[in-house]
Amino acid sequence: MFNDAYFRVFEHARQITGEFNGTFAAVIHDGYLTFQMVAIRRLCDGRTDVISLRRALLETRERLPAMASQLDDLLSRVEGRCDHVRTQVNQHIAHTANPDRTPNAIVWNMQMRDLTRAHEAICKAATILDRDILQRQTFTNIIPVPQGDIMQDFRIWVPDEGIQRLYRFWHDHIRGVDDWGRHPHSWSEETP
Repeated sequence: MFNDAYFRVFEHARQITGEFNGTFAAVIHDGYLTFQMVAIRRLCDGRTDVISLRRALLETRERLPAMASQLDDLLSRVEGRCDHVRTQVNQHIAHTANPDRTPNAIVWNMQMRDLTRAHEAICKAATILDRDILQRQTFTNIIPVPQGDIMQDFRIWVPDEGIQRLYRFWHDHIRGVDDWGRHPHSWSEETP
C-alpha cells in the first residue's frame, strides 16, 4: 500500500507540474499497474499451495465453522471487488488471451478506481479477519509511517508550493486508507 500511495503522489505531481508525461512516465505507470494488479491477484488466489488472503479466509472458515457466514461475506466482498482486476491480469498480463480461443475475452480496461476498490476490500477483509474473527489485538496503520523525506525526489522537479500541495495530498490519502483499518465494517456503496 505504501508503493500505491507513493505512486499516487507521483501522479499528483505530474498533474501539478505538467512534467513527466512522456515515455518515462509511461514506463513508471505500466510498472505500477503490473505490480499492483499482480499483487491483488496473488492475494485473491485460493489454491491450497499458496499463502493468500483468500486462502486464509477459506482455511479460517474450515477451522471456525461458527464464523462461516461472516467469512463467506468477506470472501464475497473481496471476490466482487477484485474480480475485474484478476480477470484483467489473467487475460492481459499473466497470459495474453487469444480472442479466438477465449470465448469471453475482455478488452483492456483498468482504472485507478478498480485498484482502489480492490485495495479497500483486501485491507478491510484482512482487518476484520485479524481483529474480529481471530481476535488479535494488532492495531496498526495500513500504510507505515515513512522515515525520511518522502518528497526528496520530487523537490528536483516540483516547485516549493507544489511540494506543500503534495504533502497535503499524501496526508489526505494516508488518512483515507488508514480509515479502512479503523472502520473496516463501513463499506463504500459503489460495489457489492
